[in-house]
Amino acid sequence: MLEQLTRRHLFGAGARGGAALLLGASTVGVLAANADANPPVAAIGAVASGDLAYVRLLIGTELLMVDFYTEAVASRHLHGRSLADARLALINEGEHYSYLAAVVGSTGAVALTAADVNFTYPVGSFFTAASVTKLASTLERLALGAYLGAAGNIGNEVVAAAVAQITANEAQHLAAFSLRAGQSAYHDAFPDPLTIEEASNALGAYTS
Repeated sequence: MLEQLTRRHLFGAGARGGAALLLGASTVGVLAANADANPPVAAIGAVASGDLAYVRLLIGTELLMVDFYTEAVASRHLHGRSLADARLALINEGEHYSYLAAVVGSTGAVALTAADVNFTYPVGSFFTAASVTKLASTLERLALGAYLGAAGNIGNEVVAAAVAQITANEAQHLAAFSLRAGQSAYHDAFPDPLTIEEASNALGAYTS
């Protein structure tokens, strides 16, 4: 039920032919160089259907984040440290996606790609540096909430450990872009997790 809910809310009935997963040659090279540092997929073992539902939700989250950071870099409004942070975040999100897709692949299923999704953003999202960093902060808060919700519900210990690592990385992104947006670098002592339904609905504002 959770698996069906997540897929239906996020991506509809089938492939949409949307934006491609845009990772430049330099980014792909970094991903390949860092492959050995990623959690080993071979140790995962069995993945329950409930766990797989959360992994698919997180894949949707990562596809959104990769698309956003691709657009953010391409907007040419970010410079200096902000641009460097966006480029590194793009690499991070690509690594997250690769790992989660491998988890799905370990079950014999095929992970969703950006070709299955249409991405939409509020008008003016990429018009200025301020609008880009503001949306980055908003989306990173969404991603953090989705990962926190998954971290508390995934039963597979290997996948749960990897999700905890990614959660920490998303918190780093949120802190960096909160600062860029003129906000505090840190927020609640206990950030709110999102349920699978809440995260799915939040992602629905940016994906179809």
